[in-house]
Amino acid sequence: NEQPESESISSLTKICSSLQSLSYQIRDNNTRKQVTQIPKLLQSLSALSLYRLGIHLREDIDQQRLEVRSRSRWYLRYIQEKCDKQVQTELVNNGYGRVMSLSFSTAGGKGEGRNKEIEIGLMNISDFVRELHQGRNNYYGQPPFQPLPLLARNTEEQMEEEGANEEVETQMNNYGWFSEMKSNAKWAKAMIINRFIYKR
Repeated sequence: NEQPESESISSLTKICSSLQSLSYQIRDNNTRKQVTQIPKLLQSLSALSLYRLGIHLREDIDQQRLEVRSRSRWYLRYIQEKCDKQVQTELVNNGYGRVMSLSFSTAGGKGEGRNKEIEIGLMNISDFVRELHQGRNNYYGQPPFQPLPLLARNTEEQMEEEGANEEVETQMNNYGWFSEMKSNAKWAKAMIINRFIYKR
């Protein structure tokens, strides 16, 4: 029984190390585009962001799994912020809406349930959906693109499948009126509700 756990720790350590190496390449303006062209990179990061979600063994293994999930989500978000329309399409096709929904999910033990992760997840998903609906201008050096309504609809469907609407409501009810968390939940809800306006 010890053998599988030690293999898990070794594997998780290798994954964390690889993710750290990838982080430097994603952040570097000169290598980012090449890195995002790697076949199955976004699919792999999406899968890692959900790695063994809800399975608990030992505290050290759980902590490493959490690290793998958090880093993978962060890298996906960074790629989303810094890349063009083609990468936005690949992200949505690889379940980015689902991944981001689970980052702020606390229901049924599906999500992480960590306040900072929830807060960032709410902010990120509202920004992403807004950009898909409205397009993106050259804001802080981000590549601009026109509105992408089909991608927005696909993202919203992914979120709906994960119960994101209910989760946003839960987060709004869980925190005081003036908390940053509540503010981010309100923005996320506005983006989700506004999809009906965009459909007209």
